[in-house]
Amino acid sequence: MTRRIRPSRMSEADAPADAAAGREIWIEKYRPERFEDIHGQEDIVARLQSYVERDDLPHLLFAGPAGTGKCVTGDTPVLTNRGIERVESVVGDVDGFGTPDDGVEVLSLTDANEFEYVEPSHVFGKEASELRRIETRDGETMEVTPEHKLLVLTKDGLTWKEADSVGDGDRIARPRRVPTPRVRAESESTAQSDVRLNWLENVDDERIRIRLTEEFASELGQPSTTISPDRLRALEPDTEALEAGVESIQYVNSVGRESRPVTPPWRLTPELARFVGLAVAEARIDGGRIKFYNTDNDLCDAFAEAARSLFGLEPKRGTQKDVPYVAVRSQTLTHLLRESFDVFRSASGDQGIGSTLVSGDDESRAAFVRAMFDGEAHVSDNGIIELTQKNGDHITLLSYLLSTFGIPSRRQTVQKSATNGSGIEREYHVLYVSGARNLRQFADEIGFSIERKRRRVETHARKEANPNHDTIPRQRAARQLCAELNLPTQSLLSDTLDPDSPGRKAHESELADVVAAATDRIEAAQETLAAIEQLSSELKSATAAPAEWVRAREQLEPITSRRDVSESTGVRSDRLLEYADGRRTPYVSRVTTLLSELDGEERDTTASDAGQTANIGRLNQELSACVDALGVSYERVAEGTDLRGTDVNQLLTADGQELDGLVRFETVADRLRELADGMLSLDVIERLDSISRVADADLYYDEVTSVETIKEPRRVYDLTVPSSRNYVAGTNPTVMHNTTSATAIARAVYGDDWQNNFLELNASDERGIDVVRDRIKNFARSSFGGYDHRVIFLDEADSLTDDAQAALRRTMEQFADNTRFILSCNYSSKIIDPIQSRCAVFRFSPLGDDAIAAQVEEIADAEGIEVTEDGLDALVYAASGDMRRAINALQAAATTGEVVDEEAVYLITSTARPEDIEEMVEAAIDGDFAAARSQLETLLVDTGMAGGDIIDQLHRSAWDFDLDDRTTIRLMERIGEADYRITAGANERVQLEALLASLAAEE
Repeated sequence: MTRRIRPSRMSEADAPADAAAGREIWIEKYRPERFEDIHGQEDIVARLQSYVERDDLPHLLFAGPAGTGKCVTGDTPVLTNRGIERVESVVGDVDGFGTPDDGVEVLSLTDANEFEYVEPSHVFGKEASELRRIETRDGETMEVTPEHKLLVLTKDGLTWKEADSVGDGDRIARPRRVPTPRVRAESESTAQSDVRLNWLENVDDERIRIRLTEEFASELGQPSTTISPDRLRALEPDTEALEAGVESIQYVNSVGRESRPVTPPWRLTPELARFVGLAVAEARIDGGRIKFYNTDNDLCDAFAEAARSLFGLEPKRGTQKDVPYVAVRSQTLTHLLRESFDVFRSASGDQGIGSTLVSGDDESRAAFVRAMFDGEAHVSDNGIIELTQKNGDHITLLSYLLSTFGIPSRRQTVQKSATNGSGIEREYHVLYVSGARNLRQFADEIGFSIERKRRRVETHARKEANPNHDTIPRQRAARQLCAELNLPTQSLLSDTLDPDSPGRKAHESELADVVAAATDRIEAAQETLAAIEQLSSELKSATAAPAEWVRAREQLEPITSRRDVSESTGVRSDRLLEYADGRRTPYVSRVTTLLSELDGEERDTTASDAGQTANIGRLNQELSACVDALGVSYERVAEGTDLRGTDVNQLLTADGQELDGLVRFETVADRLRELADGMLSLDVIERLDSISRVADADLYYDEVTSVETIKEPRRVYDLTVPSSRNYVAGTNPTVMHNTTSATAIARAVYGDDWQNNFLELNASDERGIDVVRDRIKNFARSSFGGYDHRVIFLDEADSLTDDAQAALRRTMEQFADNTRFILSCNYSSKIIDPIQSRCAVFRFSPLGDDAIAAQVEEIADAEGIEVTEDGLDALVYAASGDMRRAINALQAAATTGEVVDEEAVYLITSTARPEDIEEMVEAAIDGDFAAARSQLETLLVDTGMAGGDIIDQLHRSAWDFDLDDRTTIRLMERIGEADYRITAGANERVQLEALLASLAAEE
């Protein structure tokens, strides 16, 4: 019987099942987000809802079997390893989460403050009813959803700020220098010396004819030297032979008229990049003609020579309205350029920003940019480079290309009259490079080939840089850190810089100095703690010495004792009597000598005195070194004790020590330990990390000038980047945040604000003590948004080491007032008792068949998939209580055909039918070992099952077989033996055959 599960979402139902199944990861798409989405655990959900409703959430431990958006509008440019693309083309036509194209990577700012190309895990698309339009000083205009986050620099460091809370004056982070996709390739030793052009893949198969050499045509087995692109691609010739064997290409229009043939380039070179730059900047592209206008004869000569050398075409020169031009007429050339460079398509009015050029080597990228600036840029009297284009995509491309050389730029949209004298005002896009430092970088990396422009830029580049434009907020954490670590503020932080917005370069430099000094001081604090620990025995001895002397001095009262001690030590008998009755107290060095004699130890007195004096000397030396290492004064050490600074000074510097003063050593040591611990506190480390990120980041900060609300429905897109959670996008490169996942509890407790109060970690990915001590503590101690507590979810907590769990237990105690921990594990027995005792334990049983069937039916309905009754039963059986396994199996089976039936499910999941397992067991019990062994061979080879999976199915199905209890018990005993041996490393096939043989041999 076949049951049609009717789709409820026609937009997805209209697509084939395999297309729907292949675009998204369903276990992520249908992960429960709210309590009502959870199937099969009704009792647990009811208990959790009760906690939430009472606002009494405890620590939770979930034990059981293994079992959404911030967006930008579609026209937002994003930097990928394929070039600069609009985000809508990267995401594609998806509704909700989807799977990105294979191999696509986006540029992301890592936790190490470096930009790297990484693969997004998901793409996302949806309709948004409200947006924020954010405009900046540098001309960036971005339209994002209100919850979309931007990396903003405040006085308290770098932070992610939602667009809804971004305001005028906020400083948005932009990469100052971005790596090209080529850099990533070179690091993996896969890059060529230059970039290959893909014109053969892109040209029109019906319009282009390719001329081959006779030798190459013969090698390919072609009777003619003329071939179409699709035919040549189908032959899959060797790359080197292909490049050598193609003589020319020719465009043939719809009526058979042939254009002039062109010798096609295969790789991007500086000469080709310069030709494209000149054409895009100053040429008019009309059908089959490229007409380059410029009053500079050198540029006209360069364009003409490039047309000859690159394509074998002879240009025509002339003058139009007193402006010289160079014209190249070839439909073949314009078609070739359009299909090789998307920037050329953009110049012709089509979509495209830049891909080939962004991936070029330094010389080729610089050649393109130089050509654009040679042809179109103007250097003003005050040293600002201005370049104007009708096409805003060209300005975007130049902005990204300049950033690959570490040159920040600004842009602006203006209304101005066209240069053709028509007087009609049009919208133009202007790019600016200004500031002596940026001009120097431009002159060094790009430069002009036109002498007058080059001289003017070099003149202004030699001027002293004015920091008024490139400024950042002064970091408050720097002075706080200096105070907490006793660092010399005056020598590290200049008073001559602007108190609110100092120049970026100067402030980053002094922040780097603070980071270096703070790092040294923190290392000194760690060494101080270690040194004090090494002194523990000496400190205990020093503290105990006065009491020990009081106990022992009575032994000096008898005259006979004093006489013996006097002879051995040289101390007068009357003085010893004063010591005995307490009228006089000896110095420490004499006390140690006398104690040695009174204890009956016979040793050289001089050596004894020297040794004991050296111990006190070691305390003086080591503790004095600790004071110096921590940079604290004696008065600071004395704070909070009964001592004064002078007491500490005398204790650590005086040659002779009074006996009663020895107890002060431990007081000073405890105080130094307290000071060192304070320097190693989480607050200090967080402040150091904050200013370190600002000092080390290769970022440039744009300033928000306006924020406007747009209330109209728009389609928006996003990319999910694992770990770093951000990507570079925008018409000026800007660091954007991406989406994160959710949980039902966080949504129920915090509503729309759940992301700011919820931290999700996976212990199997980030194992060890550092996770507990660093990431968890950082989150638990950060500021709150008006809630009594925050939630930390630690998945697969049983993967944590014992040390990490012990540290987690201490952290749970430390932050019990404001943080709730939710731990998830497969085996609660692997969680230490002190943690279990602090949690409300929820033991999730494997899901029942009805719960899994209900979820499968919901997904099949939503995705428009036809599932048969026996197919549904097979999915439930294969899942064995694991919802994720059922969803994965449904998605995999949906890609194999139009109907998900029993056969498809068992094939995809490599699961044996229950009747096949029963047939094998019954044959063995009946004594037919050969038949049982044959069935086992089918399961292992044809079905592709692993031995462990067969054991699992035998165990699951044993009590369902038509066997008496005694036989079933015997079977379970044999299953247990085989499972143990296979787990211990024995051969699976041998153990399974032995299991069947033992059943066949017994009655």
